[in-house]
Amino acid sequence: MTTLTDQLNDQYKAKLNKFRDQNEAWAMQHEHLITHALTLTFDINHLWNSLRKGNITKPLNHPDVLQLLHGSMRYFKWKLDKSLYGNRRGNLLFIPILEGLNDGQKPHYHCHLGVGEDRFEIVESKVKAIWADSPFGGRQVIVKPYRDHGWVGYSTKNTLFANRESIDWMNVLLPSCSPSSAE
Repeated sequence: MTTLTDQLNDQYKAKLNKFRDQNEAWAMQHEHLITHALTLTFDINHLWNSLRKGNITKPLNHPDVLQLLHGSMRYFKWKLDKSLYGNRRGNLLFIPILEGLNDGQKPHYHCHLGVGEDRFEIVESKVKAIWADSPFGGRQVIVKPYRDHGWVGYSTKNTLFANRESIDWMNVLLPSCSPSSAE
């Protein structure tokens, strides 16, 4: 016989799994465009110092703090797009997924990136330089060629709250044409 607590926990886990599965399924629709897997870690000390200066004592998962993290990602996304494609917008696939918002963790993004083959050689250096220049961007950056759908599952594994999906929808870029067909 299951207790009420067990039932509630099971319902909560089912809700979390539903969000995770939906995020993974959506990302998999764009798998054919993914060329790189990124992990971008925030400089947590810089973030905490900025919060303290503003007398903000909120946890990492507070909406005000999330707004700062999303803003940093927005800056990164637009700078990367401009750096790779100049004024020819609509070629970049970019799906950022935020995690590491619990106490004791470092907030970071896992990102799916899709660029044209002619940009492969410069992607890593551009990503590292632009992330380091982003508000709260850190030096811990991993850029790897995308290999298989295991990365999509890994990057969408954590949904911290049933009412917050892990994909940073405000910073998603979907190409209007295939990155490989871009000039």
